[in-house]
Amino acid sequence: MSRAARGTLMVVAAAVCWGAFSTVAKVLFLEGAVSPQALAGIRAALAVSLLVPALLLWDPTLLRVRFADLPLLAFLGVAGIAMNNFFYLTTIHLTAVATAVLLQYMSPILVAWYAVAVERRPLTGRLLFALAVAVTGCALVVRGYDLVALRLSLPGLATGLASACFFAVYTLAGQRALRRVDSWTVVTYAFGFAALFWFLLTPPWVLLGGHPPRVWVLLLLFVILGTVVPFGLFVRALAHVSAVTAQIMSTLEPVVAAAAAFLVLGERLEALQLFGGGLVLVAVLLAQGVAGGTAPAIGAGQTPKS
Repeated sequence: MSRAARGTLMVVAAAVCWGAFSTVAKVLFLEGAVSPQALAGIRAALAVSLLVPALLLWDPTLLRVRFADLPLLAFLGVAGIAMNNFFYLTTIHLTAVATAVLLQYMSPILVAWYAVAVERRPLTGRLLFALAVAVTGCALVVRGYDLVALRLSLPGLATGLASACFFAVYTLAGQRALRRVDSWTVVTYAFGFAALFWFLLTPPWVLLGGHPPRVWVLLLLFVILGTVVPFGLFVRALAHVSAVTAQIMSTLEPVVAAAAAFLVLGERLEALQLFGGGLVLVAVLLAQGVAGGTAPAIGAGQTPKS
């Protein structure tokens, strides 16, 4: 299997996990089980508590990093993980899952802008068309034409756009970190720094205490299949595909989120939503090998151990 095909499968799998398990967050909010800030902190704390033992059993050398790499990993953890999760989950709380996903997926435009403006990469017609198709497809999938369904508010718009900015930061900083350390090292340290950030605001015994068994089951599902697996796959994919390609392909998440909301929350699917899902699939195909994105990372993250 080619590097591009491997990277594509990883991003698609990550998008499926993100989309399917974002509904779990909405259920937790609807039941009043946790706040967005608490869920962001719990997500990071549980993720690192699962990743560290796993790496100790799999390959303890993956936990070794140079001191010089820690600032980038700390930045990735606080800006790319903690802030991204907080604003995304807050948007779900203020609006709807679909709205949060739509606003977050303005991030491919930001990554493409960075590639063109900062890295001086070409702005090709294929890249512009893929971006336009992806964003249009997302808008249709989440019923962007129906303001009532979006339940959009000014605070929700602000937090949603903030999540897009920090998701772009996660992608770009994650790709840079991959040039220095392995992808699972990147994810583990990023979640570790994110957890430390939240612990400074809320002590761990307060953050993690007092939840009934049913809530813990939902939290573990959300953390394992909606956090550790997709974040790990997405970062690993950046060793094989460009950042803008990964961002465009990850717009599959709203398609999956809409399907999950239909199955779990009883939200309806309309013909335009299905058409939008088709557009996203077209964008994913167009994104294969698209020029104009930041180059795939070359370094530690490019040598998978499995």
